[in-house]
Amino acid sequence: MAKKKVLLMGKAHSGKTSMRSIIFANYLARDTMRLSPTLDVEHHHVRFLGDLVLNLWDCGGQDTFYESYFERDRETIFRSVEMLIYVFDIESDTPEKDFDHFAGVLEAIEENSPDARIFVLVHKMDLVAEEERDVIFDDRRRLVEECCAGCGVRSFRCFGTSIWDETLYKAWSEIVTNLIPNIGVLESHLRDFCRICDADEVVLFERATFLVISHAQQAPGADTDRPALDQGGGASTADALAAATVETESGPTAEAIVGDVGATATAATAVEGSSSVASSPPQGAPLAGSGGGGGDNLGEVPGESGGVGGEPIEDGTDAGAGGGGGGTAAAPMTAPSAEDSSAAVDDANAAALATTRAPANSSPQFDAHRFEKISNIVKQFKLSCGKAQSQFQGMEVRNSKFSAFIDAFTANTYIMVIVSRGSKGGGGGKNVHTAATLINIRNARRHFERFIPRS
Repeated sequence: MAKKKVLLMGKAHSGKTSMRSIIFANYLARDTMRLSPTLDVEHHHVRFLGDLVLNLWDCGGQDTFYESYFERDRETIFRSVEMLIYVFDIESDTPEKDFDHFAGVLEAIEENSPDARIFVLVHKMDLVAEEERDVIFDDRRRLVEECCAGCGVRSFRCFGTSIWDETLYKAWSEIVTNLIPNIGVLESHLRDFCRICDADEVVLFERATFLVISHAQQAPGADTDRPALDQGGGASTADALAAATVETESGPTAEAIVGDVGATATAATAVEGSSSVASSPPQGAPLAGSGGGGGDNLGEVPGESGGVGGEPIEDGTDAGAGGGGGGTAAAPMTAPSAEDSSAAVDDANAAALATTRAPANSSPQFDAHRFEKISNIVKQFKLSCGKAQSQFQGMEVRNSKFSAFIDAFTANTYIMVIVSRGSKGGGGGKNVHTAATLINIRNARRHFERFIPRS
């Protein structure tokens, strides 16, 4: 089991504990208002991806505590640090003192943990007028860069964040990815899986936090006829997920089923051109490509012996897909009550519905934050399921341009597979059958368990 010491520092009331609680303790943004200021240092051991444990030191930001950090407890605090996360409050009324503290922290890190990676979060950016955010963030980043250079720090990453939108997930996804030891191997196998499934994009999420671990997409030019998923004229992935989530939660469209596993529901509702359904392929089916052909399987991954194509995966419910050309058989997907859940996704929907658009005749313009928006939306829905004493398993969202499948993958991850859809006349898109994609997800689980250890 690998333990990584992570320092979370910044002035008092900068939002350190709030962001930690949202990411790792499943707080909603509005619930962080009741959190008390951190006194001295709070230690939290957070399990991530099974065998990776983050030894998170949440350090209080009052001036008296910094005196202790820099003098009496200097070696204890700053020794053996794997990563420093420093949080600036964009609306601080004492920016000079903030940078004095930051410089002192950098000097202590360079002295005791010179190899530590440094991340700077310029927080509460939602309080800045939208038209001024880029200018103000760039100015603050310049000051951070000057401070780092003055302390001999050559490398750092800087993000603008807010607990009210997807920027928090963007920053923390980048942070935790840097702590995963075999991330390069995992990314390589995810690219192979994307190719085998003939998918446009594949995204891997950590199961508890729903942070993005890795993603892969088809190489540019691999299929020039495929429609743009985040292009004008059709709903983006984040838009469709937001719409489907709200509609699924609204009550009348979800059919409640009471069974051994509690209240669950399946939904098949058209929402502004999209629909959301839960489905599962038959066990023991082989990996399938476009048009249901055999061909590739995960046994072809370089350097690995023994494929997993055709092997049954024992992972819960067993639902069959009927007859090769029809639809898919619905498997349980939880749906909370309207009272418990509708408020839980309000914050996420506002951000997700602001997806970047492009003119219909331009090249595809993908929203750079689309994965983090989806993280935000799905995690809120997942938390709502928990409040309804139901368990989120997965969901499928589709419209005229693409299908997006989100499903439990390994013991510690969820996966999202996005496949563009061809026209009825055979034009653009991949025409990959829904059942083929779900079978590929199911049969890849055992293969990826080797790279993502169980807890």
